[in-house]
Amino acid sequence: MILEKLKVIFIGGLTNGKIVLDYLQSNKYVQVPLIITYPINHTGPRHTIISEIQQDSEVQYNLNASEYLKVIEKIKPDYIFVAGWSALLPDSLIKIPKKGTIGFHPSKLPLDRGRSALAWQIEEGYKESALTMFYYNETPDCGDIIGQERFMIEHNDYIGDILNKVDQASYNLIRAYFPLLRKGLAPRKKQDLNEGNFRRLRSKRDSLIDWDQNALVIYNKIRAISKPYPGATGKIDNVNYLIWKSEIIEDTREAKLLLPGSVITVNSEKLIVKCREHSLAIIDYEKR
Repeated sequence: MILEKLKVIFIGGLTNGKIVLDYLQSNKYVQVPLIITYPINHTGPRHTIISEIQQDSEVQYNLNASEYLKVIEKIKPDYIFVAGWSALLPDSLIKIPKKGTIGFHPSKLPLDRGRSALAWQIEEGYKESALTMFYYNETPDCGDIIGQERFMIEHNDYIGDILNKVDQASYNLIRAYFPLLRKGLAPRKKQDLNEGNFRRLRSKRDSLIDWDQNALVIYNKIRAISKPYPGATGKIDNVNYLIWKSEIIEDTREAKLLLPGSVITVNSEKLIVKCREHSLAIIDYEKR
């Protein structure tokens, strides 16, 4: 008996995308005729080179998936899976597959739709988030929800730690729901478009530290955009610093009298800088 396989096109990359693709390519019910991924020389965070695994897979290293619209139409896929891909896809592409285009978003949809979601969540002190598996539609991150995998954001988690949790959640979701999708039994929960919020893409200005804020606020900003993201930037004694890691220090009686931005301690291991409330020990940094 010949095993009839689902035709699945994959668009994406990074470590979480590779996890999803590896699952699809190892599944005996799946054929992946086309993979669209980042150029090999891409330098963005969490980039990993995706290469052909199945002999019948064609890999295109191109940031513009729209260039392959006619190719995808000719393939007539059952599904398109999108993971680890920040570019928007046109409706004309999303609507091609017979069973739908499916993606992943790092939030508890309908909360935190849009860009830079994890960084905003960490900076704002979220204790918990999720990875949501959902159907694409004409509005970004607004399609029907298939499932969510929740994870904790611990007080000492940096963005790299959270991205590792997203990787694990990607594996858990694809493994749990793909068998249901294949059989037409997967959940499909419609989002209320009047609920939730949209996040904007962060800019360099969002990376600037204001020492006249509480130490906790600055600590969260540093965690939110530490490696492999660009890092927080702050001026200390008129020198610009790129700051990767810090810890909150209770103020001494003398420190409470200092102005925010004052340097309390400088040594080979750390800088201690006064904030509006408490101080920060800067323990991993670079001079700019």
